[in-house]
Amino acid sequence: MSSVFRYRRTTVFFGMHERTEMAKEQEFQHDVRRTVLLGAYMGAWGMPSSRTVTRRGEHVVEAYTFPAVDGVPVNRFATVGISGHEMEDGRKADWELFLALPPDNAGASDEEVLSFLFDVMAYSISKVKNFDLGTIIPESPLAPQSWTARALLVDEPRAEPEFLSEIELGPEVVRLRWIVPIYRDEFEVIRTNGLDAFDKAAETSEWSPADPRRPSFLGQGT
Repeated sequence: MSSVFRYRRTTVFFGMHERTEMAKEQEFQHDVRRTVLLGAYMGAWGMPSSRTVTRRGEHVVEAYTFPAVDGVPVNRFATVGISGHEMEDGRKADWELFLALPPDNAGASDEEVLSFLFDVMAYSISKVKNFDLGTIIPESPLAPQSWTARALLVDEPRAEPEFLSEIELGPEVVRLRWIVPIYRDEFEVIRTNGLDAFDKAAETSEWSPADPRRPSFLGQGT
């Protein structure tokens, strides 16, 4: 997986009035989207501690950090702004992404985690990609260096409140996707035998799938 969604600051000198009106409408739509999605996230995870914003042209994506709290030793990082984006092939994305990690982010800084989340976001909206539940992504050099599980599984938000799975936004339904770090051997098992084979192995382990430094559920650790 490589980042294909490059962000830059540009100046446009023609059609400024039309562009400004369009920008205002897009900004309003994004504000509404943020209100609904962030409200759902806060209903499940409490107050975020920070927001990070990135953009390409008029497309703005935000990532919110929800730190671990007493009794819930999980950091969460979730996006706002992927859903509703029109991709190059004309499809509209209907998902947002989140990572759930141990309180120490498995040795990574918040900045490393957020950078990786934005890279996964870029991958998810590239025109030739399928990003349905059960999608697997090969090992990536862009994952934080401290993580030993470097491939990815796109899953539903297990162990989270059910209302996060599908969030209604007017006529839209936004689907929250859990990005799960997995090992190469787990990637191959899912590709060969399906997600059930991975789930069965995970159920017999005392480790959480949310920990990118856990042992492989298949016992090989690669």
